[in-house]
Amino acid sequence: MDFDALKDLVKTITRNKVKQIEVLGNPGEDGSRVEALYDAIAKDKVASDEAAAQLLYGEDESAKSQAYLRLKGRLERNLLNTAFFVDVNQPMFNERAKAWYNCYRDFAAGYILLGREARKAGIHVLEQVLEQAIKYEFIELTTEIAGRLRREFSRAASSTAMHERYSKIHREYEAKRRLELQALEHYEALVSYYIVKRSPNEEIHKHASVFYDELKPLTEKADTCLYYYHTSQIGIIKYLSVNNIPEVLKICNEALGVLKDRKNTNRETLVAFAGQKLACFIQLRRFDEEGDTIANYALSTSEDGSYNWFRSLELYLYYNLFARRYDKALELFEKGVKHPKFETLNGAARDNWQLFGGYIHLLAALNKLPQSKVESVVGTFRYAKLSNEITVLDKDKQGMNIPLVLLPVIYNLVKGTFDNADISPESLEKYRKRYLDNDMNRRSAAFLNMLIAYAKRDYQSASAEKKIKKELEILEKEQPLVAGQTYAVEIIPYEDIWEMMTESTVKK
Repeated sequence: MDFDALKDLVKTITRNKVKQIEVLGNPGEDGSRVEALYDAIAKDKVASDEAAAQLLYGEDESAKSQAYLRLKGRLERNLLNTAFFVDVNQPMFNERAKAWYNCYRDFAAGYILLGREARKAGIHVLEQVLEQAIKYEFIELTTEIAGRLRREFSRAASSTAMHERYSKIHREYEAKRRLELQALEHYEALVSYYIVKRSPNEEIHKHASVFYDELKPLTEKADTCLYYYHTSQIGIIKYLSVNNIPEVLKICNEALGVLKDRKNTNRETLVAFAGQKLACFIQLRRFDEEGDTIANYALSTSEDGSYNWFRSLELYLYYNLFARRYDKALELFEKGVKHPKFETLNGAARDNWQLFGGYIHLLAALNKLPQSKVESVVGTFRYAKLSNEITVLDKDKQGMNIPLVLLPVIYNLVKGTFDNADISPESLEKYRKRYLDNDMNRRSAAFLNMLIAYAKRDYQSASAEKKIKKELEILEKEQPLVAGQTYAVEIIPYEDIWEMMTESTVKK
């Protein structure tokens, strides 16, 4: 900042104005009701406005009282002011995250200075921010700043060159911004529909094809990471919706090839494509060195302990279960559940790990893992406790509820305790007819038929053998490339479970 701009800034930000800034932790705030309210909320001492008002003002105080509302408003203002002073020199902030925070903070400061007629200081700040916004590909911010600087330099004839410079930047990035917005709108319209309908779905495929064919030719013109991301995701949905996994894999490879070497690529974008690529390998039953490489890349690119890190670990766990590398799967499970941030997981993300624990116990029951080692990692197997702890997946009756329902059936059949369990072949047949007899869940329906035959103890009879052979043919025919059911429903592939179950029976 040159001296004239600095002088401009000094005159605008005077000492007497600084005194009035309220931030959390200011001298004099210690012991105040603002600090007390903050402490009560931070330490979970109160769970509602009523509780907070009574804690601070007495049991007769209402959360609607003017005193409490003023206090609450003051804490909110202090917290918002304090947000501008967040320390980004923390492990959770990577270089791009730091740049994003600093850019938007200084962007706000630049606009405030311009609004207070500190033009030289405001322009200097915005020019500095613009340089960083271009470097890190913050397209929307670049467009906004370039437009404002163009307006500022349009005031004087001596600023013609600067006006032209920022006009050119604005035109270029406005075009990029519009293309990014177009890709985002198509993606959001599509993904909300896709999540509800699930694959396979020809209607979704048609919508995605139209969007993808519109966006793909404009990729080089947009040439931004975000445009690549949304366009590629639309392409992935296009092919996933008809279970064309090889084409999905091609798109993942192309996206990673473009984005891995770009310095401004968001790491979460790379993790998303790496994870999708690993999911393709699982679907294709492709287990080789490249699978391990892409899994380790996803883990190393994710922030340790973040949601994406756990998601990458979860995919790698699936990969090893499908590859029959059960010792490695147990190692990964232990790495996940013993991570200090595991307790931060909730909802479906946590439910998945609970299910993994149950199926790892099943592997121990099938003599594929040492029982003592499994119990030291997972604890004692209690299905009732597991079922009570799973809250989200239990509601997905045609999806991830399936492995939850099948687990106690398989486990009790393997342990020889099925007759004493609160499960009957008749109830399983009702479940199959209600939830599984559809195109989406043909594999699960076939496997449940096999389990029912096993439960009736006639799986080795001539009639049962014929029926089971038919169901095995369905499993063979309905491989991941053509089956509607997502691979995640089968924590362990049905064919593998059946093979282990029958092997165990023969040994007995």
